[in-house]
Amino acid sequence: MLIAIDIGNSAIKIGVYKNHPTNFDIEVSSIEKDYDSFSKSLSLIIKSSRSKPEVIIGSVVPSLDEPVIQLFREKFRIKPMIVDVKLKTGVTFNYNPIDAIGADRIADSVAVNNLYQNNLTKIVVDFGTATVFEIISSKGEFLGGSIFPGLEVSSEALFKKTSLLEKINFEEIGSDEKIIGNSTNQSLKSSLFWGYISLTEGMIDKILNELNTPRSKAFVIGTGGFASLISNQTPVFDKIEPNLTLEGLRIIYELNK
Repeated sequence: MLIAIDIGNSAIKIGVYKNHPTNFDIEVSSIEKDYDSFSKSLSLIIKSSRSKPEVIIGSVVPSLDEPVIQLFREKFRIKPMIVDVKLKTGVTFNYNPIDAIGADRIADSVAVNNLYQNNLTKIVVDFGTATVFEIISSKGEFLGGSIFPGLEVSSEALFKKTSLLEKINFEEIGSDEKIIGNSTNQSLKSSLFWGYISLTEGMIDKILNELNTPRSKAFVIGTGGFASLISNQTPVFDKIEPNLTLEGLRIIYELNK
């Protein structure tokens, strides 16, 4: 069993590959960024394993790194693999400083570089706490990208910093949202839904223009919690892969095992 753990700013995703490495079927659970809940979930997973599992962790929350590592070492007697740019990845990272690149971006880059056509430029759009664009060349080079506030962060900022704007329930947003909102609530939904769709389409066009790359030579992947919501109204994506980061962690583990 391989346990891949993606510690993000909003939640922790745990991917369990029960028959690793003979097949790559994955069971995914997402829990709040709460240490006690995390510990209980892990205990249940590890108890279900017939042998001591292997573990890889990708974290963008430094304050949780040491507690989680200690949990594995002291409670479960497991030494997890921790993702950073010093590991074998098969990707060349063109970033400054190189150790500032997040584990999630490393994992995403490794996943697309290994899972999709090598002769294409890959663009990953990760709709999480931040909306992050990641560009990987056809030669396996991480070229950089762009980082925007995520949909929930943007909504929360407007709610906290204004007196008359309300908080948006994203479960209520659908494809029938008006672009021209005739109420405050509809105007907010329009800005978040259609605004981020336009942002995504526009940024991809500009990225390809800057790289002088035709659309036919690029592969665009959406991931993260809001990827499906956005992709339902735009043809810009070639694939939506909700577990892209976990798949990248699995591949990194295999490269460094």
